[in-house]
Amino acid sequence: MSEMTRTLQIISIQHELAMSIGLDLNLDKMLQLFLDRAKKRLSLRSAVVFKEAPRSRNDSDILCYPFNHRPDDTNDWLTEQVYEFSHLNVQSVCRQRGDSYYYLFKIPKFGAISFERKRTPIDDIVLNALMPLFGRLAVSCQACLEHQNLVDEISNRKAVEEQLRLQTYQDVLTGLPNRKMLNINLQSLLTNAQQHGQYGAVFFIDLDRFKLINDTLGHSVGDELLINITSKLKACIRRDDTLARVGGDEFILLLGDIGQTEQSAVGKATKVADKMLGLTRDSIELSRCAVFTSFSIGIALFPSPELNVNKSIAEQAKQLIKHADIAMYKIKHTSRNDYLFYRHELQVMSTFRSEVEQRLHVALREEAFELYFQPMVNVAGGVVAAEVLLRWHDEKLGWVGPQEFIPVAEECGLIVEIGQWVLRQTCVLISQHLDWFAEGKLRYISINISPRQFSQPHFVAQVLEIIEEFTFPHSYLRLEITEGVAMENINSAIYIMNALIVHELFFMLDDFGSGYSSLSYLHQLPLKSVKIDRSFVSKIDQNTDNQVIVEAIIYISQHFSLECVVEGIETSDEYVYFHEKDVAAIQGFHFFKPLPVGAFVKLLPSLG
Repeated sequence: MSEMTRTLQIISIQHELAMSIGLDLNLDKMLQLFLDRAKKRLSLRSAVVFKEAPRSRNDSDILCYPFNHRPDDTNDWLTEQVYEFSHLNVQSVCRQRGDSYYYLFKIPKFGAISFERKRTPIDDIVLNALMPLFGRLAVSCQACLEHQNLVDEISNRKAVEEQLRLQTYQDVLTGLPNRKMLNINLQSLLTNAQQHGQYGAVFFIDLDRFKLINDTLGHSVGDELLINITSKLKACIRRDDTLARVGGDEFILLLGDIGQTEQSAVGKATKVADKMLGLTRDSIELSRCAVFTSFSIGIALFPSPELNVNKSIAEQAKQLIKHADIAMYKIKHTSRNDYLFYRHELQVMSTFRSEVEQRLHVALREEAFELYFQPMVNVAGGVVAAEVLLRWHDEKLGWVGPQEFIPVAEECGLIVEIGQWVLRQTCVLISQHLDWFAEGKLRYISINISPRQFSQPHFVAQVLEIIEEFTFPHSYLRLEITEGVAMENINSAIYIMNALIVHELFFMLDDFGSGYSSLSYLHQLPLKSVKIDRSFVSKIDQNTDNQVIVEAIIYISQHFSLECVVEGIETSDEYVYFHEKDVAAIQGFHFFKPLPVGAFVKLLPSLG
């Protein structure tokens, strides 16, 4: 080969390798291209890049590209050579192992590169021609790294921005739209409905008993239930419908284009609501347990004459959600596991409820409540006990019935303080008239304990703190809880009851048989007495089915040594039916209506 030809060949190799540097801003692709061309033009067996010098003689984890099907000992040997080379003050070295020549070159501020040539070494002139390339390769590697850092920074920034966007418009737990996204979609639906005359609907969906499940089984179970419910609800709706989570156990569904008439819109909304209620007919299987729940659903249609068209779309959207919420509240506090369409009368009721709540705070502060007493009699008609009932006359609202203010007090939490007030006032009355009990005119006075009061973490301590202010025997006082309260969490109920029974505070089970199949649990509850629900008592002389049920309850009470009390006796025929029955007490309007404290105090001495 002539000198000219050799020179041109070296220039060609140098030029081709130089041209492969910097052709791609992706580091891996750029280095791979350089190595592939180097292997081809220099007849190499292998070429390997080290991103940095090994930190130890046995460190092979920092290889940028793997060896080409080599024995492990060769990999280890080459790593050791690179380690030693990195500590030498030279730019290149050559090592021979067997019939192979290994050339190591430094890539400044980046790492090193290894060429392996089989049998014949690389010509020194070619090696000298290659040396400038590694400086250029180092610059290109650094540019690729900086570019990748910039790409990563942009990607991270976009990821953060996307996360912020999701947090702004999406519920973290369920992945559903949140209230902000819901409002945007609802305003859009309202605008389209007004422009095209199509009806839509807003569903306000509340998950019944969620707080109980969350508190008793744990937040992880509660979260799993919400995720499970989300999946089930999404299966009931169309892809374009909006299902949002707007509270702990509250969802809102937006349905658009469900008809051009109110009748057709009602029909389609009803089908969706029925499908949702069907989701909870059976238990919901979770990873660690099965739970029972249901939905309370309020539905508001749009367009609606109830919406003020003079208001902005945003204000109309807010008003529409409120309408659905009002309907949901009504159904939740009546039957649950059902749905109700909004109507104007519900708005009036909601306004009254808000006013009741405001006035309840005043009544509690000013002790404006009154205690009434309904006597209980034995089968012969003699008074043996009494039940405390709460009455309220407000200077602004007038007489407000317990069926109106008790649910509101329960909902807003005031029932706890009201219950404590009732307990203290009852204790005051008992302590003032101990002769009633000493002379046998009364065995006990019972007070009703609300579900929320009973479920308070410090309920036992609160009760004991009040009654221990007085010196009368605690058995003069009896606590009434409903069957529903006892069955919500029977283990907790048993624990609470036993904690108070130790102090001779005994329990009555009110409304027995009303809605719960609890006969099988009756023997577990540490009760003193049960009250047969008035639904079985009304016209019992004409109803053989109720007679069978009542006879069974009386028999079971006797079997478990429980006092049986009958409430709701309003006619002489009903009284005659129970006159020969083995019951401890009878209560109802046939004997006494609830009496104010003054009349009750006068009544007992007159019975002596």
